[in-house]
Amino acid sequence: MSAALFALTGADDGPSLSRWVARKADRDHVREFLVQKTIYTLKEADPHSWAIPRLSGRAKSALVEIQSDEYGGGRPKRIHSAIFARTLRAAGLDDSYGAYVDLVPAITLAALNTMSLFGLHRRLRGAIVGHLAAFEMTSSVPSRLYADGFRRNGFDDDATWYFDEHVEADAMHEQIAGRDLAGGLVAADPALLDDVMFGAAACLVVEGMVGAHVLAAWEAGTSSLRRPLAAEAAA
Repeated sequence: MSAALFALTGADDGPSLSRWVARKADRDHVREFLVQKTIYTLKEADPHSWAIPRLSGRAKSALVEIQSDEYGGGRPKRIHSAIFARTLRAAGLDDSYGAYVDLVPAITLAALNTMSLFGLHRRLRGAIVGHLAAFEMTSSVPSRLYADGFRRNGFDDDATWYFDEHVEADAMHEQIAGRDLAGGLVAADPALLDDVMFGAAACLVVEGMVGAHVLAAWEAGTSSLRRPLAAEAAA
């Protein structure tokens, strides 16, 4: 199971938003990128946590282990959504949940809704497991690149803590998600194999659509948001 998921995520050839941020993004791009991320990241891990009561045994234990780390391992200041809020404040952005929901395009909402759909339905528990596995397997290296882009734009280590944290954390999470979460689920119920792979593929496709939208806008010299942040601030 783990090998199949790594093969799927490794073959993904979608546009690399993280490389663009690392090499080309200016501070306006960085702020827009953060606004796009607020829709999920200020509630990071919650949609996947809905799967906890829908799993059992090895898979359930693995998911709880991953989510415990996402929620700071008992340390409130290390909750990943709280660390991200700190980055927002460093960029002069509003860290209250939903503050920018009217600014982001539909595809950004679709990425969050995909997680919510999978997580809220027991019949789709295989899909939410596959989604989380793909999410973790494609996060570590991009997080390092995002941190590089932020530092290039003058942000300090305190502001990049969120991305630095995910370089190490997600390198560990991807192993747990592939081997124990997805592998444990399919070992216990082989009929869920297709659902796990579908959830992983859905993650790659929808997240890739978000990245493609943002990159297309930036390369055309326009905002990736429904209204530019500067116009919103003026209003």
